[in-house]
Amino acid sequence: MHSVIVSIYTIFWFLICAAIGSESMNSEFSTKSSLDSLLQEYAFKALLWPKTKTGTAYEGTVPSNLFGIKISALMLRRDSLKWRGYGYYHEFLIPTGITVEPYVTRIVLVYQNLGNWSSFYYPLPIGYMYRTPILGILTYDAMDMCAKNKSQLQIHPLENPIDIKFNDVTPESESEESLLKCVYFDSNNYIEFSNVANGNICSTRKQGHFAIVAEVNVAPSPAPSADDGNDHRIINSEVWTISLGFLGFAFLGVLFVFAQNCILVETRPVFLEDSAAIIVPLLTEVPMAEEAPSRSSSENNYAIRPLPENDYMAQN
Repeated sequence: MHSVIVSIYTIFWFLICAAIGSESMNSEFSTKSSLDSLLQEYAFKALLWPKTKTGTAYEGTVPSNLFGIKISALMLRRDSLKWRGYGYYHEFLIPTGITVEPYVTRIVLVYQNLGNWSSFYYPLPIGYMYRTPILGILTYDAMDMCAKNKSQLQIHPLENPIDIKFNDVTPESESEESLLKCVYFDSNNYIEFSNVANGNICSTRKQGHFAIVAEVNVAPSPAPSADDGNDHRIINSEVWTISLGFLGFAFLGVLFVFAQNCILVETRPVFLEDSAAIIVPLLTEVPMAEEAPSRSSSENNYAIRPLPENDYMAQN
């Protein structure tokens, strides 16, 4: 019985957690997508068309409620990006041999530095902590500079990957240096870990958001004590007591119904076959309605209690 009850509760809570988890993931994905669209819009405002120069990075300004986030926009020709590359665009080293899909003539690379908002928009799994802020690079079509919610393009390095050289990453010890990891977040909330090169460099063949994190030791959960075992046995005993009590009451109820049926069968009166001979004379002896003493109308009326004014109590 206890195992059945536990199984029912487990399935019930699993379904609730699955529904909540799914809703939470959808909400998180929507939040990140909205942030990217907002930062793209403000980064494009830094490109003052037609004065914008190809190959020049323009720093943008974010709303005051996102203070601490840095953005930048860089316009490049597709062919120039493929055959000449660019070099360092902030922390990102853009090599040669990068293609863009779908085909466009000019692109805009939007740079993001989320600063102290990193852990808010991109929380890490348990056991990791940020050693650098989140850096992002996303690609958009340069056409229609005033458009909002522009769809992202996809870049594909054919030869060398894109290197990300993070600043101010100094491990406190050699043991901590071995615990550093590169972390990559894509647009579908997928998280990927990789090794750090030279203490502060991560490499990628995808666009998205990147950071360096450190593994932290998580204290193991304490082993169950003897008191916990006693409490568990007490709970099991209470469950069995309640279950047996319920079965006992059900059994007594069945016995009561059975006994009642038997008593009614044994004490049921047997009527004569000519029941009309017994009933009809009784009806003839009843006095007529005129001979019966009449009652006053006041006696026939039921006494009706007036409702006191304080019978209704207002519900708070």
